[in-house]
Amino acid sequence: MAKQKLTILAIVTNSGTSKKTGLAFNIRTAHCVLTQQSEGAGEEVVVGTINLPPKRFEDLQPGDYLAEFSFGMGYGQDQGRLVPQIVSLTAFGTPKPQPKAA
Repeated sequence: MAKQKLTILAIVTNSGTSKKTGLAFNIRTAHCVLTQQSEGAGEEVVVGTINLPPKRFEDLQPGDYLAEFSFGMGYGQDQGRLVPQIVSLTAFGTPKPQPKAA
């Protein structure tokens, strides 16, 4: 599995109750910039979103990461499709200082 630089700009949480099943859901979506290398095109920048795996990366903050992906079966709108899923995230470069709480 290849590792690629992923810059997470924001994490948005969408919670509610499914109209179809009546079960509660909590979907965390990361708004990202993915920087990847390819032999033909060189460096490519892709902007988009990816759903974060449930019960993983709960304390994740926006920043730069080295991300490892795999493909898995989608759910919801993506049911029956192969979708990329984040397997691991490692901080990339030196961490940026965070402002202290008042």
